[in-house]
Amino acid sequence: MKILAIRLKNLASLAGPFELDFTAEPLASAGLFAITGPTGAGKSTLLDALCLALFGAVPRLNNTGRDAKVPDADGEIATGDPRTLLRRGTGEGYAEVDFVGIDGRRYRARWEANRAREKATGKLQASRQSLRDLDSDQLLASQKGDYKVQLEARLGLNFEQFTRAVMLAQSEFSAFLKADDNERSELLEKLTDTALYTRLGKRAFDKAKEAKDAHKLLQDQAVGVTPLEPEARAELDQRFTQAQQQLKDQQGQLKQLEQQHSWLKTLNELQEQRQHAADQLQQAQALYDSQAEQRQTLHLLEQLAPQRHQFARLAELNAQLSPLAEQINGYLQQQTELGQHQAQLEAELHQAKLAATQAQAEQREAAPRVQQALLEQANLARLTQTLNTQQALQQQAEQACNQGQQALNALLERQQQGSQRLAHIAAQLERSSELAPLASAWDAYRPRLQQLVRLSNNLSTGRKELPGLEQRAQQAAQQLTELRNSLEILFQEAGAEPHAVNEQIQTLGSLLNDNRQQQRAFEDLQRLCSSQQALDTRLQELQAKQHSVQQERERLSQQGIQAKADLEKAEQTLQVTRQLLERQRLARSASVEELRGQLQDDQPCPVCGSAEHPYHQPEALLHSLSRHDEQEETNARAVVDGLKETLAQLREKVGGLIAQQKEFLQQQERIHQEQQALAPSLEAHPLYPQWLAQAPDKREPWLALRLSQLQHSITQDEQRQNALLALQKEAAHLQQQVQRCTEASTLASQQLSEQQAHLNADSQRLEDELTAFASLLPAATLTALRDNASACFMALDQQVAERVAQLDQQRDEQAEQLERTSSIEREQYQQASRRKELEALQSSLGELSAQHQASQHTLKQLLGDYPSAEHWQQALEHALEHTRTAQARAEQALQACANQQLQLAAELKAGQARLQALQQEHGNLSALLQHWRAQHGELDDQRLQQLLAQDDEQVRELRLQLQHSEKAVEQGRVLLQEREERLARHQAQANGNLDAEALDSALVALHAQLAASEQLCAELRAQQSEDQRRQQANQALSQRISQAYDQWQRWARLSELIGSGTGDKFRKIAQAYNLDLLVHHANAQLRQLVRRYRLKRGGSMLGLLVMDTEMGDELRSVHSLSGGETFLVSLALALGLASMASSTLKIESLFIDEGFGSLDPESLQLAMDALDGLQAQGRKVGVISHVQEMHERIPVQIQVQRQGNGLSTVEVK
Repeated sequence: MKILAIRLKNLASLAGPFELDFTAEPLASAGLFAITGPTGAGKSTLLDALCLALFGAVPRLNNTGRDAKVPDADGEIATGDPRTLLRRGTGEGYAEVDFVGIDGRRYRARWEANRAREKATGKLQASRQSLRDLDSDQLLASQKGDYKVQLEARLGLNFEQFTRAVMLAQSEFSAFLKADDNERSELLEKLTDTALYTRLGKRAFDKAKEAKDAHKLLQDQAVGVTPLEPEARAELDQRFTQAQQQLKDQQGQLKQLEQQHSWLKTLNELQEQRQHAADQLQQAQALYDSQAEQRQTLHLLEQLAPQRHQFARLAELNAQLSPLAEQINGYLQQQTELGQHQAQLEAELHQAKLAATQAQAEQREAAPRVQQALLEQANLARLTQTLNTQQALQQQAEQACNQGQQALNALLERQQQGSQRLAHIAAQLERSSELAPLASAWDAYRPRLQQLVRLSNNLSTGRKELPGLEQRAQQAAQQLTELRNSLEILFQEAGAEPHAVNEQIQTLGSLLNDNRQQQRAFEDLQRLCSSQQALDTRLQELQAKQHSVQQERERLSQQGIQAKADLEKAEQTLQVTRQLLERQRLARSASVEELRGQLQDDQPCPVCGSAEHPYHQPEALLHSLSRHDEQEETNARAVVDGLKETLAQLREKVGGLIAQQKEFLQQQERIHQEQQALAPSLEAHPLYPQWLAQAPDKREPWLALRLSQLQHSITQDEQRQNALLALQKEAAHLQQQVQRCTEASTLASQQLSEQQAHLNADSQRLEDELTAFASLLPAATLTALRDNASACFMALDQQVAERVAQLDQQRDEQAEQLERTSSIEREQYQQASRRKELEALQSSLGELSAQHQASQHTLKQLLGDYPSAEHWQQALEHALEHTRTAQARAEQALQACANQQLQLAAELKAGQARLQALQQEHGNLSALLQHWRAQHGELDDQRLQQLLAQDDEQVRELRLQLQHSEKAVEQGRVLLQEREERLARHQAQANGNLDAEALDSALVALHAQLAASEQLCAELRAQQSEDQRRQQANQALSQRISQAYDQWQRWARLSELIGSGTGDKFRKIAQAYNLDLLVHHANAQLRQLVRRYRLKRGGSMLGLLVMDTEMGDELRSVHSLSGGETFLVSLALALGLASMASSTLKIESLFIDEGFGSLDPESLQLAMDALDGLQAQGRKVGVISHVQEMHERIPVQIQVQRQGNGLSTVEVK
């Protein structure tokens, strides 16, 4: 992972936009650079932008209170919100970072925030983040949830890891160094992300508890799910079979009774149907009798049917004769009116023909004058167009003449101004005449003068650098001597020869491998022994539980025997009570009451012969005894039920205990199997004979002693190996420094000699060049070149450039002056031509105006009142067309009138013929109908009109109605006969059935018995189903209990290793391991920073101590360190944690914020060496510091400078 560029705008004091491109010079080639500037200028804001663009968060805002607020434009905003970095008074801002991901591709992460409508007073909007692949120019994510996943996958780090491996804040590690165990535990959990182990520990504990509770819950459920015993189940099945047989018998009896009930029901229905048929016949006969008059009417209608159409035709003729006569009279009146209208139309046609003849004569007379007017009008139009054209040309000529005069005046004025400029330029050239020789060949002399200036500058710079080079040569020689002495002292202190260090390291490595192998063997043996001991312990606990369950089972068996005995006694008591109640019921029966009344004291009973009569007592006493016996029966039944329930509960408990015993036996078998499986592994272990040779009570201490001895040996060998490795590394580092110092000393001496030679050569060349220019330059100028060549050359260059420019300007002005003179002459000639053309146009325009006026006068005389010749011609044509149209309309109207007369005559003739035919038909029909009326004298006019008023549909309905009544009477007779026959057949089937009341009573009683039998069968079937369900549930629960027990044992073993209620057990194990690893990495960095101190875990489980190697490896508290020592140790911790975080990927960028101000020069030198080491490992390191010595040692810097008003600028130097 590598940071390529940082861009930001409007964040805190940096308005921007600013860009830090680490791929561009000078940052590209600089492995170490500094971010400098005064306090509060905005140095840390650059690193805030880096975190903000990648993660949308800033480390220094994470510790602010959640409830703390700061005012904003539209309200308040939390102090921990990264949008508080948006610069006040701005509407938008962003942070952008380009980086190389773990896959080698380039990406761009961007964070941006804005206010509503991009205004500084707008409401602050939600921030946005996006991730883009620069190689494919593809947007990968723009939603925050997806963005976080995509970024961490490509960056390889989350926010916490990034702030530990790429951007280091020293204050956190100083707090970590001096924290107590609780605080260090929280910080270590935060820095090393061991919260996962806390969750795992709590989860293992919770899962073990859940598995145990689930196993206990299943055991409790199994106690309440116990099926019936085989004897009880067989008895239940037998009872169910008997109840089913009884139910079948009762169903057969019910079927017979229902058949009898069905016969009676059918008999009643048939009797009702016979009576209904008789009633229906009676109603039909009454209706038939009431329709006698309607049958008479139908007879008359049938006689009238042949003449009905003749009566209808006579009425139709009467209705047609009168309208037809009136229509013929109307035709005669219309014929008269049309004759008068035809005469009027003939007169109008004659007048129209006269008007048309007159209009044609007028058009012929006016035709020559109209033609003359059209010609004169065309001539006037031509003259008008020509006149307009001449006027436009005259205006254009006048405008051109005026513009020409203005252009001529402007040319004369510019000619005068050019003469004045030429005079001014001549005066200026006269003042710089002494530079004329040099200016004439300035392009040739200028490079020589530039070379002279460079010689002078190089000579000045070389003279300034000469003392520094001499000092560097001396320092390099001195540093080389010191490093060689340090290398010798290093090997002397370690007591080792340089050539034997590698051999000793290899020997220690082999010894460490052997010891670790032995340690692993003893740990395996210890694990196997612990497993065997755990199995033995579990077996003993299981045997104790079996004994306890067996005792409980025996106790419950005794209780069951006692409960059975009590149940037998209670059932006997209940039986006796029921017998007494039966005797009392017999004593109170009707026949017994009669016999009881005949009993006499001391006389024998006629039934049993006894002389004693105990029930020959008053009725109240019998009732009292009955109530008492019934209460006794209820109590006895309650006792029996309670004892039965107690027995059922005891059976269920015994069943649960039996299941537990089976489960314990299975567990015991599994433990034996585990012991048998563990025995071969234990016996096959190479250290088993030695362990077996020890006394049983000394085997565990023997294993612990051997493991501690091996651990002690391994620790000593590791310390010696680490010391030799550190010696080897420090020696290699010193050898590299000696090599670099040797090269630096040689290079410094060589640079000093070369610098002196270059200075002498440059001095000689400078004098030679000045001598060559002595003939061209004044003495004062030569002296100025010798004293300050750069300033003198710039002034001389400016003067010569001005003279050259003046000469060029003079040449240009002279050329322009000649060109302007020629332009003035041309413009004067063109102006004279334009004046002549204007005069000719004015003369032609006067002649055309006179012709135009004469043509207007002639045309007015010809037209008279008409506006134009076209209007005159159109008026004549319109008058002629109007007369022709009137004539055509009159002819059309006359023809239409003639056509109407012909049509009216035809219609009149047809109407008269039709009237005569209808009158003849009317006379014939009247004679025929008078003859028929004479034959049917019983019909008067009123009766005849009533019969004629009825149409065919009414007659047909009347006929159908009478036919239907006759048919109804016939059907009623047939139906009554059929019902009587059916009733006789059904009565013949009678076989001594019961009467209705007895049958209903028998059915009610049988239905009650059948319901009781069905209920009994349902109850017995429900008991069978419940017992079957209990058997299945018991089998399923047994299997689930076995599985739950296995699950519980697995989680219990895991919880025993790492589980706890708070999760601290596994967390402490993980934190101790991470702390050891952190101390190892920190000591590797600390050897380069402070040789005197080493970190060591001690004092407590998460405690840190400092080992002082100069005080005989004395262990000291971290609080005893000075400020500079604390910073160096904290820096070592920070770099160590960065090494831990970057162990899985290559990180090529590192940023360190502040912390170097408390170091003395020697410690600062060590810190700088450590940073150089990080740079040598391939990292680009950026440091924020106010220490001036660091600024001087780091040539490449990003400078943040204040500009006032809360603004700062960023510049790379």
